[in-house]
Parts: sequence; structure tokens; C-alpha cells
Amino acid sequence: MKIHDLASAVAGVEAICQAQHIEVLEQKDIPYGRQFVLRSGGATAQLNIYYGKKGLKIVAQGGSNAAKQAAEDVGAALEALASGASLGTASSAATGAASKPTTPRATSHHPAVPASFDQPWIGSDESGKGDFFGGLVTAGVIVDPEAVPLLQSLGVDDSKKITDAKIPGMAAEIRKICYGKYKVLSLVPAKYNDLYEKLKSEGKNLNSLLAWAHVSVLENLLEIQHVQLAIADKFADEKYINTRLKKLGRTIELIQVPKAEQNIAVAAASILARDAFLRWHQDAKKQYGVTFPKGANQQVVQVGRSYVQTNGKQALRSVAKLHFKTTEEVLR
Repeated sequence: MKIHDLASAVAGVEAICQAQHIEVLEQKDIPYGRQFVLRSGGATAQLNIYYGKKGLKIVAQGGSNAAKQAAEDVGAALEALASGASLGTASSAATGAASKPTTPRATSHHPAVPASFDQPWIGSDESGKGDFFGGLVTAGVIVDPEAVPLLQSLGVDDSKKITDAKIPGMAAEIRKICYGKYKVLSLVPAKYNDLYEKLKSEGKNLNSLLAWAHVSVLENLLEIQHVQLAIADKFADEKYINTRLKKLGRTIELIQVPKAEQNIAVAAASILARDAFLRWHQDAKKQYGVTFPKGANQQVVQVGRSYVQTNGKQALRSVAKLHFKTTEEVLR
């Protein structure tokens, strides 16, 4: 059997499963590929196959159980077929590989991130990255499978799809559901500016700051409970986070994908981060007597100019991100 396109890869998976007596419960389309739900040993796992820029990609996911191992075996057999092996040889090689230990790995590519998993995992997200006023908030949440229906009934979704008025109440409920299993790291503008300038002097950039914030949250959560998987939005080349994870000696699989908020843990983290960011705006209004608009538009420029006229240029450091181009417009 030759594996040269998605159709032949799908046929290959079906043939391998039949040869290895692995039950295929479900198949469904995913971006550029196909997802199989496999059952083995009374448990289930997913096998995703898709074609990327570098050819065939195979990803097994699920709990550390017989089904996950079976999915990995099928993936190994499919790779063997793609390399030109016969079906019998590929199946035998995959079965032999099952005895070899595997180590969780960090990766930035994943064809489709499910809404939830059958084991605890971490979701992390940030708020304020694109806003001139205010700092940066990064939040992470450990979600247990048992918490998923509670979060779903709450209506947890990407915070950008939820009105600011609803965010505080939802954040309070998330903190109850995931009690003791969340971390929120808030960098107020002055601290944010200090850290950004320090990193820039070392030849680094905003991606390095984001990596530092996400890894700090991940490390704190892993001290609470060790999990094997974390999901975050893809904001940069994976080396920024992977380097720090390796330095910490962490063996956690990190999935970075665009629009990671489709996963309920990331969505919950986005709500906690947004809640903390909104609280800064409320506190700033009380402290400075100014309603600082969000974003980086002309209204922001106008409020910024008015604030500088009243308080001076140096005062801007305590309320805004100075590396934004908006700073130049404000100070004209």
C-alpha cells in the first residue's frame, strides 16, 4: 500500500486498525486532515492525520492508557507505510515500538485542538497585549475532565466573544470550579515597561516577554499539580517557550496553535486574564480620575495627550506601554 495523499493515509489507518484489532469508533474531518477515535483496552484516544507543508503529520492524543498507546502504534505503522514498508511489516514494527518509553515533548504544531481531554491539562492565555493603556495579564488554569461540563454550562468561551460586563461574574465562577488550580500574573504598566526595556537591551523582543509570562504561569501551576499537556495561543516561534521549559527541566507537552481559545481551558484562562485587566482599568479610573479607553486607536491617542498635558510625559510610564507606536502620536 502506497501512502501519497490523505485518502490513501485514511485507508492505511483503517487497514492497520483492522490488522491490529483496534476498533475505530468515529472518523471526522479536521483542517487538512482526518481524525480517528480509537478504542483499545476499554479506553479511547484520538489519532489525527493531516498534510502540512512538510508532508504527512500524525498526532496521537488522549490519556496515558492502552488506547493512547494503540493510537501511537497505528501512527508508527502509518509512518512505516509512508516510507514504503508493507502492511505486515509496518504493523509488526509498530507493535514492537510499543515497549519503548516515550517522553512528553514540546511542540508548536497541532492539526486540531479538541474542546477538552480525558486527563487534566493546562490552558494559558493573556489579555492586554494589544492595548496601549494598561499592562499585560497572563493566566493559566488546570482543568480536570470533571470540571468540563461545569465550565460548559457556564458558557465559557473566548473572552473576546464575551461582553466586559459579563466577564467578572464568569471569572468568579471559574475560580470556584477550578479552585486552587489557577494562576494570574499581572504586569502593571510600569513593571511591564521595565521588563520590556530590560529584554530589549539584551537583544530580545515582545515574544521573549510573552514567553517569560506564560512559562512563569506554567511553572507555578506545575508546582500545584503535574500535568502532561498545556495549550497556549501561538504567538511566536516555539523556541521562545521551549528554551525556558528546557531550562526548568520540565517534561510537558506544549501545544501552540492560533485561536487556541477553542479549547475550554484556554478560554477559561482568557476570561481570568481579561477580568484582571478590566480590574486594572477600574482601579486606574479611581486613582487617576481618567477612563482609559482600550485598544490603540485615535480615541486612545486623544486621551493620552490629555493625560500627558495634565500629568507630564513621565506619568505616561505608569499607565501605558511605551514601546507602542501610539506613544509617538501621543507625545507629538
